[in-house]
Amino acid sequence: MLSLLRPYLLPVSLAFGAMAAPHQGLAEEVYFNDFNGPPGSQYPEWRSSSIAYESAGDPPGKGVLPPQLVTNTESANGAQRFLGEFGGPQIGKPGDPGYNRTRVDQTISLTLHDLAPHGAMRVSFDLYILKSWDGNSPAYGPDSWSLGVEGGPILFTSSFSNNQKVRTEGSYQDYPIPGSLPHSGAVAGNTLGYRFFGDSVYTLEFVFAHSGRTLTLNFRSGLFEGKGTADESWGLDNVRVTTVASPPRDSPQTTEPVAPPGTTPR
Repeated sequence: MLSLLRPYLLPVSLAFGAMAAPHQGLAEEVYFNDFNGPPGSQYPEWRSSSIAYESAGDPPGKGVLPPQLVTNTESANGAQRFLGEFGGPQIGKPGDPGYNRTRVDQTISLTLHDLAPHGAMRVSFDLYILKSWDGNSPAYGPDSWSLGVEGGPILFTSSFSNNQKVRTEGSYQDYPIPGSLPHSGAVAGNTLGYRFFGDSVYTLEFVFAHSGRTLTLNFRSGLFEGKGTADESWGLDNVRVTTVASPPRDSPQTTEPVAPPGTTPR
């Protein structure tokens, strides 16, 4: 997908009629982005948190780095443009007591304003798990990823793995169920050209109760080792957000996968 399609926000007047009331009306798409602009394009609706790191060894010890500039990039084989890469920079250097034993946390947030009246939201996206994610490996993990709503519920959390050495390194992942083999539930594998442990693509979709005029979604990674994005990274593609007329049938703080994890058609 190398077209120059730009992100868009539907005007409130187009998303709902003037007489619309909360929890009424048809579902409407309010945001879509396939990040197909020229590599290095910035997206002001997206931002990065500060990057926190911690190791039992010092250096590098514990600290906080400035936020990353959020841009799109091109996959290693040039087949896709996507938002990323994320996961944090290299922390420390070879020979440091804590090198390769450092946990790095980063959150990438999408904020949408002036939403029309609604009772729930739907979010769908492609999650790119790139290079040497080690899942629940006791030696090199855990490598985990989550999605949450600011001021609301955690929609999803799981470890992921591209490391096939499960017998020797215990690199199983929790998706779609605990103890799954690497790449389990992915809609594509090794299609993006990353030779170092490969890549996996997961398509996820969730509905959650929400009625505010502003929505912030927090996409978060917690990666172990701290060797930078050349070693482990992730990205997002085809992010779509839709208002939904009514909240899920459960309580307002519950979430509901729309399709079995990893099976939503691309």
